[in-house]
Amino acid sequence: MSYSAIVIGGTGATGKQLIKLLLRNEKFTSVTSIGRRPVLDGAKNDKLIDIVVDSMVDLSSTQKRWDKNDVFFNCIGTTRQKAGGAKEFIDIELGISREAARMASLSNIPHAVLISASGANHKTWAVEWLHPLLYTRTMGQKEQTIISEFHFETVSVFKPGMLIRLMEDKEWYDDIIEKLGVGLRVDVLARAMMKDVENIRSYGKNSETYFHIGNSAIIELAQ
Repeated sequence: MSYSAIVIGGTGATGKQLIKLLLRNEKFTSVTSIGRRPVLDGAKNDKLIDIVVDSMVDLSSTQKRWDKNDVFFNCIGTTRQKAGGAKEFIDIELGISREAARMASLSNIPHAVLISASGANHKTWAVEWLHPLLYTRTMGQKEQTIISEFHFETVSVFKPGMLIRLMEDKEWYDDIIEKLGVGLRVDVLARAMMKDVENIRSYGKNSETYFHIGNSAIIELAQ
């Protein structure tokens, strides 16, 4: 079997790893990235369709690019600090996720895969000034964009714990997490996401929602 994939968040820590894996995998014959920056920094790959847009708020102009894909990967991820505040954090994590899910659903993409976080819960009480609770609720609401807000035959939600980002612009805690052995490398997460799609599409496990919760479960899937 062969698959065509479309990815948002392809320039982020996990998204970069996922794009690389998909391009190397013979089962994925086409990989489309939609984002505000190119994913390969000038390099070319015949399988890659790299769509650069000015804004991710409204993706209607990219409608044709969503058609005839088998799987939609949402690798969007940011922090409150990088986003510029609580509202901006919600606009990115939830707003862009919702818009992309809308586009994928309109194009009848059967399988949606999303990175959330351990403990995410859309029913959590939260206020903007208390970020841990805001984060928990927002990530839970992000999950709902593919679970309940829009229709997909199959949904896969990855809920990892702490991540080892493998990026040059490391956060101060990245090295500590890696040394303590409590984090999940983003290349392992990306490999698990890809294998999850291969397993589900190959064995016809459709019309279900799959949750992969915690780093141990994700590492096991990636083997």
